[in-house]
Amino acid sequence: MKELFKQRLNRLAQLNHRELIVLSGEQDWCLHSVHEWLPYLSEEQGLWLSPWLGLWLGKGAPETIPAIQAAKASQWLGRERQFVVFNAWSGFDVDAFGAISGVVKGGGVMFLLIPELAQWSQLEDPEHRRITVYPETKNRVTGRYIQRLAKLLTESEHCSLIQQNKEPAWSALPNLNVESEASDGHGYCQTLEQAQAVEAIKKVATGHRRRPLVLTADRGRGKSAALGIAAAQLLTHGLKRIVVTGPSLASTEQVFQHAGECLENTCLSRGTFSGGRVQWQDKSIQFMAPDEIVGNPVDCDLMLVDEAAALPVPLLESLLRQQSRIVFSSTIHGYEGTGRGFAIRFRKKLDTIAPKWRALSIRQAIRWADHDPLEQLVFSSLLLDARPAEDHQVEGATAEQCEWVCFDRDQLVQNESMVAQVFGLLALAHYRTRPFDLRHFLDGPNIEVYGLLYQGHLVGTVLAAREGAIDTSMQESIWLGQRRVRGHLIPQSLSNHAGIPEAIRQKGLRVLRIAVHPAIHRKGLGAEMLNCLAQSAHDKGFDYLGTSFGATSGLLNFWQNSGYQPVRTGLQREAASGCYSLMMLQSLSEAGNELQVEARSRFFDNFLLQLPESLKVMEAELVRQLFRGASDFSSADLSERDWQDIASFSRGQRLFESCLPAIRKLLLKSLVCADSDFNNGEQALRVLIMKVLQQQSWSNLAQYEGLAGKKQVLVHLRSCVGQLETALKH
Repeated sequence: MKELFKQRLNRLAQLNHRELIVLSGEQDWCLHSVHEWLPYLSEEQGLWLSPWLGLWLGKGAPETIPAIQAAKASQWLGRERQFVVFNAWSGFDVDAFGAISGVVKGGGVMFLLIPELAQWSQLEDPEHRRITVYPETKNRVTGRYIQRLAKLLTESEHCSLIQQNKEPAWSALPNLNVESEASDGHGYCQTLEQAQAVEAIKKVATGHRRRPLVLTADRGRGKSAALGIAAAQLLTHGLKRIVVTGPSLASTEQVFQHAGECLENTCLSRGTFSGGRVQWQDKSIQFMAPDEIVGNPVDCDLMLVDEAAALPVPLLESLLRQQSRIVFSSTIHGYEGTGRGFAIRFRKKLDTIAPKWRALSIRQAIRWADHDPLEQLVFSSLLLDARPAEDHQVEGATAEQCEWVCFDRDQLVQNESMVAQVFGLLALAHYRTRPFDLRHFLDGPNIEVYGLLYQGHLVGTVLAAREGAIDTSMQESIWLGQRRVRGHLIPQSLSNHAGIPEAIRQKGLRVLRIAVHPAIHRKGLGAEMLNCLAQSAHDKGFDYLGTSFGATSGLLNFWQNSGYQPVRTGLQREAASGCYSLMMLQSLSEAGNELQVEARSRFFDNFLLQLPESLKVMEAELVRQLFRGASDFSSADLSERDWQDIASFSRGQRLFESCLPAIRKLLLKSLVCADSDFNNGEQALRVLIMKVLQQQSWSNLAQYEGLAGKKQVLVHLRSCVGQLETALKH
């Protein structure tokens, strides 16, 4: 077997392919087998990975091979190793498996050490801690995900399966010689496609304004390298400041590394490179977090958004509106986010804001040859390439023709096509879907999976988590913030943040994800699923349905139209989404209604006090929407004297500050009146929200409205107050 392994390594090197070798058996046997093959590999080019710290970490690894915890796998992105040993005996971290597979270079191998296939799903996996919620225990987490994976590894033609006491099942390697494209003539680029991408990036910075580029590629295609090379070349040709952004600084490391190397190799004056910044002479390439940019727009010559699929569309839209020269780069199939979903969700915004945008893809692999076995196996096992049903199969669907089902997950896991459709829809609909999400929805003990079927095809899906019914002995400690049980986001937040200790007692069902097939958006299928879910949850004895999400005007409108009401908002923007988190409820029982009424009352009391402080920069349109349909909000009635104050301000010259109490009452009354429909009413509400409720400065309001100063703002405010006065009186 040793000689055969040596021959396979030579063949892999000729093909520039990578392979997964699965070693299945007792752990000592797995470790012994790996050690037998190590002499044929370069140990300084190896990496040993185990999911958990402690005795398991690095067990069996030679001292010459670095051993890391699975949680740190993403720190190795962009680096290369001839081989990786993934010891899954100490747990199978699915996200780490996906990330670390990209570290193996062409001609290399990845070893996966697992128990006997029939017993693997019964192993007490430490990863179950991430899925277990109170009051469940680790042994209540099912092994459905591992059962599916074991079946796939057994049947796959893209990996070699070596089982203890059985004949090895080596995968078939092609006999054809594979010639990679030579890099000659492409400068610092390794393929023609990468060189074309560099030129396209440079054209965004030097050509016409408002012509953004969307660059997509799978991993290993040199996409981030192209961003770095282009940035370095642009600095040497006159650009002063280039800003790079993305989900995190670590996710953009390759951009800075290649920019630094390119500058060092091409310039007599060497640039300096330190985390998140490349400095060359008086010019720089600098990383900034996306939420920081949205809150404080920056002036730069070019903005590069790496791994854009991992950022939500509203945040990307803000960047697009702010920057006239911008490049969006995204992985098509990756744990960073799904590029296909990103393209579908973002295309409409691009068409509206920058209709002359350009799309470019890099298809040819650089670090390994096309049709790489390891890449194909990772795609299929982690469902990175999962797709929903074809458009033509579902485009005729209507709510009346569809069937609502609650999936039995034991049966679902046996239907690979339906699993792929569910996960494919989730990946399209959500900006950050990870491989772990597949394991969570298959194995989570508190998870329920629903679907809407049309002629056997999935047109929509809902993932929900059971919450609440927490032991009353913990009520006081959770309310006081002294204790928090795993899971149960809404009841614990309502207890601790909203100050309703009894909230933990009720049973709730929280919507984690909801997705509708993109071919049939805006046909009411999302609302139909929420109606069906409400009926199902009511029949099962739940007190309420809940949801929590990064608030945008469109999403808030969807949930409000489905009968959900806001009960809590976060006090600062989420770093990943650039949005404020929003929690909403729909009551299903008398007890649930009592909880919702009290939560709503406390929400508005807090909300009004938070607007001039923590929520000072919340979008005024979002503030307006949160009051929509708030008939239960008791705004003070306007007295005859109040109406006199309002009239004297709108039609006279009285001070704004002197009339402020009456103006505030008028504004709140206008916000909660469903019939306040008048010309330019939304603009009037927006301006008054910013000044009266958020207490924006005169200079900020002038800048926002494009006015010269306080005097013009006052004239504008008098007109806005007059509009509200007329609308409410009529």
